Amino acid sequence: QRLAEARWNLAPEDFDGSYSRWLDVVVPAVTQAQKQNQRLTTAYLTAYITSETGVRARLKTVGSVAGKNEDGRDLREAWDVPPIRAKQALMEGKELPVAMDIARASAMGLIGLGVYAGARVPMAEMLDATEETVGYTRVTGGNPCAACMGAADGSVFATDEVFEIHPSCDCVAEPVIDGVEDRVTRPTGQEVFDGLTEAEQNDRIGEAAADAVRGGTPLSDFIGHVDTNVGANWIIQRPLKDVA
Repeated sequence: QRLAEARWNLAPEDFDGSYSRWLDVVVPAVTQAQKQNQRLTTAYLTAYITSETGVRARLKTVGSVAGKNEDGRDLREAWDVPPIRAKQALMEGKELPVAMDIARASAMGLIGLGVYAGARVPMAEMLDATEETVGYTRVTGGNPCAACMGAADGSVFATDEVFEIHPSCDCVAEPVIDGVEDRVTRPTGQEVFDGLTEAEQNDRIGEAAADAVRGGTPLSDFIGHVDTNVGANWIIQRPLKDVA
């Protein structure tokens, strides 16, 4: 992410060319990060199952995700959107700095999704292919939105059920092992929210939404989805006006 931000330089006179040169730098870096994340994910799941069952886990080998996004498309092909969004913004009458910021935010979001795909995609495939695992729970991480906290209610999802994400999402899927009772219970999204100060709650999901939750509105009411047109829908925080 730091490399992507440091090398970001979308030239107003050559959106496509300058963006392509940026991809020349960041795609190999993200690909390498994906390889590392896949190795770490395999090691994590092996250690997790072994510690829970007391028997050395033998995971089935899954294909490499290096150089692919979360939908399995080549990174360069999948990441063609940022300069398009900049051009659209200009056509809508937005100032150049605003259009540049829109493109940058889009690009950095793609970087985060790409790096995480190196862990999330193999994790999903291994969970589905491993006999010991019967599902997963959603565990929030980083700065979860109201939708992510609402979805992290302790429910066990089937191993073949898509793990819903969004750009900048730090949530992870934690394995559920067949016949093994959790010794340590992860906090639910509501418990995470309740553990924040009022100022932190406001900063995390917006003051109006936080007021609604403090007043009794379930976090699950904020779960929304956006059709990505290429794969699983993204989970998003619904606007307060759309919350029942």
